[in-house]
Amino acid sequence: MTVRDLIDHPDRDHLIAGATALTSPAQGTTLIPDPGRENRTRWAAPLRDGATVADALPLICGMGILGAVHTLGEQRFRPCTAPTCRGVFIDTTRPGSRRYCMPGLCVCGNRANVANHRARHAATRGRGANPQ
Repeated sequence: MTVRDLIDHPDRDHLIAGATALTSPAQGTTLIPDPGRENRTRWAAPLRDGATVADALPLICGMGILGAVHTLGEQRFRPCTAPTCRGVFIDTTRPGSRRYCMPGLCVCGNRANVANHRARHAATRGRGANPQ
């Protein structure tokens, strides 16, 4: 199971089961005292001794997916609405209105907005043209 497969099929049960499987390298998850903040705790998910980055990545992704499902809901897992993009994302915006996978890079949203602008401009020119 891949993270992409989970996000592409955002059924709540599928997300939870898949993300739980991704967290299996952990030796349990717990709360520990946060050394930087008095009377606060943070999540800890210890890995076996000698674990590599490749062992940690599925755990990190699984915990992130579980947190997003719990906090935001499965409806926030969605595909990019740009017509030429196959990207997917988890919408973490407050109103839940994000439509494009990479808004900070202005790639997908910018392309769609430019295409819409050009189409409107072409339609306006076509209506205003005087056939002779």
